[in-house]
Amino acid sequence: MSEPEASPAPLPALPVSPASTPTHQALHSPEGKRHSLVIRVWPNIPILYPMAIAALLCGLFSMSFGIDRDLKRLSTPPAAQTVTQVDGTVSANVPTLVQVEYSKMAEKLKIEQVIALVFLAAFAYTMVVLCTDIILTWALLGVAAATIFGMALFILNIYYHFLNGLFDFLGGFIPIANAHFYFSIFAIWVILMVAAIAYSRFHYIKIESNEVIVVGGFLDKRRRFSTMRMTYTKEVFDVFEYYLPFVRSGRLIIRFTGESEPIVIDHVMNLEAVVKRLDHVTATLQVSPEEAA
Repeated sequence: MSEPEASPAPLPALPVSPASTPTHQALHSPEGKRHSLVIRVWPNIPILYPMAIAALLCGLFSMSFGIDRDLKRLSTPPAAQTVTQVDGTVSANVPTLVQVEYSKMAEKLKIEQVIALVFLAAFAYTMVVLCTDIILTWALLGVAAATIFGMALFILNIYYHFLNGLFDFLGGFIPIANAHFYFSIFAIWVILMVAAIAYSRFHYIKIESNEVIVVGGFLDKRRRFSTMRMTYTKEVFDVFEYYLPFVRSGRLIIRFTGESEPIVIDHVMNLEAVVKRLDHVTATLQVSPEEAA
């Protein structure tokens, strides 16, 4: 009777890395990081930084070449001087007149007018682009050219007094501010910017390969949507915001199947980079292979 044939020993099971599964490959990058995109909801405070920088520069120029030192000297009461009389008694003499050299003061006033006009031009331009949505590049350039041209006319009239008939009705318009005023404008913008940063920490949209999470409010209110058949629209509704360095913002509209109202995100910072990242995240799910049954 022959001996039974020995069955071959079973091969040891090889460990299967979770990263090798198709689904994990679809949701993770080669470095093991999850594909996701966070879009912060910003107020329109960042687009005011050109005016804030103009205020800071005007404050520095006013402090260096303006009347700040003279104003400080005029606003500070002169110190009392002691006078010794012939009989030996000592009396206090308080000067009541501060010597002011008119020619130097007049020159500094002209410089202050020029600085004030530069700031007013930056302020006016910022208010125009903030209160109106300029969708044409040539219109934006036209507003900038008109602002610069008007500012240049006023500055030339300060020193050369040309076109007197045109500027007679504005003869009493003498805009002057000191450095503290400009620094206050810059400080207000900095405070608002800090508040905007804090706001964006609690209001954002997180887009992953399989879902979209909308977070809003300090109480962490959340809404979840599926990325299946999600569509988005990129809109440039203000060319000033779109071409402004360090901002380059625009509008992003995200729509979901079965939802009547889309998610509208205004002032999306670095819009083009966000759109490229959004395409990458959403394409991860589209190219993911199906698991075998």
